[in-house]
Amino acid sequence: MSVSRVKKITTAISFLTLLVLLFLLAPSLIYRRGDTFGPSSRQRQIIWLSKRIVAEIAAAAVSVWDPYRERMISASIGPAENDRESVDSPLFSSRDKLQSFFNEDSVFQSGIVRYFTNDTLPQCIFPFYYQTYAEPMLDSLDRLYGLSSLAVGEDNDYALFKKMTRWLYNHFKDQQTRQSQIPIVDYNFNALDILDRVGKGERFWCSEYSTALVQCLAAMGYTARYVMLGSGGEGHVLCEAWCETYGKWIMLDPYWSRIVTVDNVPLGVYEIHLLLFSPPNLARAEIVQLEKLRRDGPEPDFYFSLFRNFAVRMRNDWFTNKYPHWYPLSNSVMNAVEWQDSLTVDNIYYKYETTRLEDLYWPLNRVRMSIHPGSGETLKVYLNTFTPNFSHFLIEHDSTGIENIKTNNFTWKIDPGSNRLKVSSVNHWGIKGREVKLEIEREGFAR
Repeated sequence: MSVSRVKKITTAISFLTLLVLLFLLAPSLIYRRGDTFGPSSRQRQIIWLSKRIVAEIAAAAVSVWDPYRERMISASIGPAENDRESVDSPLFSSRDKLQSFFNEDSVFQSGIVRYFTNDTLPQCIFPFYYQTYAEPMLDSLDRLYGLSSLAVGEDNDYALFKKMTRWLYNHFKDQQTRQSQIPIVDYNFNALDILDRVGKGERFWCSEYSTALVQCLAAMGYTARYVMLGSGGEGHVLCEAWCETYGKWIMLDPYWSRIVTVDNVPLGVYEIHLLLFSPPNLARAEIVQLEKLRRDGPEPDFYFSLFRNFAVRMRNDWFTNKYPHWYPLSNSVMNAVEWQDSLTVDNIYYKYETTRLEDLYWPLNRVRMSIHPGSGETLKVYLNTFTPNFSHFLIEHDSTGIENIKTNNFTWKIDPGSNRLKVSSVNHWGIKGREVKLEIEREGFAR
């Protein structure tokens, strides 16, 4: 065995030993005198600090040797084939730049760019780990609970999300027949296990409602995520789902079976958070109760106050990638990003925080199109996308009609007259993202 390998193993053992000692010490520090769990409770601060210390040490150990990295299965977010790097001349991604190229080019100088609608891609600096479609448990979840049948009669994802939230709320409430103690839940969240236990009468917290909704939506091809709220000593967990109908993340609260809207438009967690800065705007917000509650829900003022602080878990791949709780991707300390502004309080519990909106609210299923001169009367179209579980691009143009391509480029022949192009990404469930469009008018080519 090499000296470097021995050194790595020794370092890892040292870290793990310290980790175990702190893990054993933390409960005695936390529970020796009890915890009132007030907003400034010393015991609460000890809980957060001890968990943070343990998580930091574990992360340091993993940075030396990561036993799970090579086993990780990731969802594709774009085409596997990408030869864009071989292009050594400019690529044009806007109407003005493409028109300027046409004006100066000897072949395309009579071309007119009628319109060019393009998209931007995510600029988040924190990685998010998406659930891969190639997971048998997604099929089991769909089949056992008939999730696909919920989509029947719904013509958009927003309507389906509301229907799914109602269904899950009713499933939890209808099946619970006895009061149980605090549930013991695997930190590798598993909606199959949770829903099965619900059927046996167990009760769960808002965190299990939300993870079950995230995974049920994943089984139908939609991306959702786990969001933690907090204000003072109170907290709540709900989820956000990427809604193509509105082109943004929207909040879904399965525990209280509700969403929040302004002027009938659903809001995301950040948008609800912003309402707290402006009482007049907050007064315009409506809590939409998707299903009648079996018991009294929180009053609006209290409910909105929970959105003062929030953090997003940066993974939803719990079915496929399972880790022990000390592993950085398996706990909120190291795998959540906390939002910070003048209204929030910095929580020592979370390692990562941001003031950049794009770090928490990035777009999905978007395509960015770039144009490169081809040979003769053709253009080379290069495509980039950020589509979890990407399957193919859907191409619609005048010369060949509709076609599917899995690569990141194709050749487009520009014929006399109007040449229209539409491109969108499609995931493995057949769910289509937003189209980008380009129209070029050809009056004639110079020879």
